[in-house]
Amino acid sequence: MAKPLVDELDRHIGLRLKKLRQQQGVSAQVLAEAIDSTQQQISRYENAHNKLSATQLYRIASALGVPVSWFYQEYQPGMAIRNLAEQPAAYEKAQINEGLVTIGQLWPRLTLEQRGAVLRVIDAFLI
Repeated sequence: MAKPLVDELDRHIGLRLKKLRQQQGVSAQVLAEAIDSTQQQISRYENAHNKLSATQLYRIASALGVPVSWFYQEYQPGMAIRNLAEQPAAYEKAQINEGLVTIGQLWPRLTLEQRGAVLRVIDAFLI
């Protein structure tokens, strides 16, 4: 089976990994031991010679004390990826419904002035 090609996101994650590791004063060897890997493999991740699996990225993030999302910060994709979902995901629908229920329960207790203020706040976010 052919080795998957690295791309710009792999390079971005590798650079952020190296920067964070160095800022924290953690050697590649110490990080490798913490995640049950090798110093050479850490170097391959940092230099984007190898892709990081989700498992390894989670282990690295945990060892360095950052959320996995930290590695994706400041990433600007070179190409757009079309969203295949035509409707919000189930969890988004659940969040929307929960918010609507809460608003529905609280709305009758608001004064006319408070209702107007809530609508202005919502409107300000839509602009």
